[in-house]
Amino acid sequence: MKMFTGIGGLDKMLKGGIVQGRNILLSGPCGSGKSTLSMQFLYNGAMKYGEPGLYITLEETKEKFYADMSEFGMDLHEAEKTGRFTLIGGPIAGLRGYMDRVDASIKNLTEEIEEVVKEKKIKRVVIDSVNLLTMLSKDEDERRKALAMISNSLSSLGCTSFFISETKEGSMDLSRYGIEEFVVDGVIVLYLVRQRNKFIPGITVRKMRGTNHDKEIRYYQITNKGVEVYPQETVFTNIR
Repeated sequence: MKMFTGIGGLDKMLKGGIVQGRNILLSGPCGSGKSTLSMQFLYNGAMKYGEPGLYITLEETKEKFYADMSEFGMDLHEAEKTGRFTLIGGPIAGLRGYMDRVDASIKNLTEEIEEVVKEKKIKRVVIDSVNLLTMLSKDEDERRKALAMISNSLSSLGCTSFFISETKEGSMDLSRYGIEEFVVDGVIVLYLVRQRNKFIPGITVRKMRGTNHDKEIRYYQITNKGVEVYPQETVFTNIR
């Protein structure tokens, strides 16, 4: 069974949405709209489809994040009142300090997430960002194990999840460390392609297990309604 993102153009690219219970890497450079798109996925789930969502931020404060999302017509205070939206987390420094003080680990963090998912009957999850989460790991092997642990945990609980990853501007990288894309079930990439004196935004589905999908780089915009995808408009580039 598929789950609508609620972003019409993206759902068309995904041939009807994301297979439920899958983990998706959403990557792109700074300013490409990753947090906005992933929040639309949660907000639409909560307000349109009655599916509780959980946003885990390791950097933004709640007040700033709620204010930013209100600019795109998403009233997170109202969503929170319905009981179908939950935000947890805070600046990475606070999380790192907590983990140092109690000798915690990714396993402890995963267990805390599991508790919230079970208590709130969460169906959609966003982790913003996986870059900061994996910073808590010591090496590549530990990063891979940490991401696999959280991915498997969320899937086993029936959650459909977005893991946000920031990539270098101008690159064609799928992730920061080059390992994330091999752990998840799907990869959606946002590009900002420089053409002369401006950047052209493009979105593509690079990988999606369990379903067919559009394989072109399509045009999108960030509007006052959030990210809008135009599935009929191809972005032609010569990125190397």
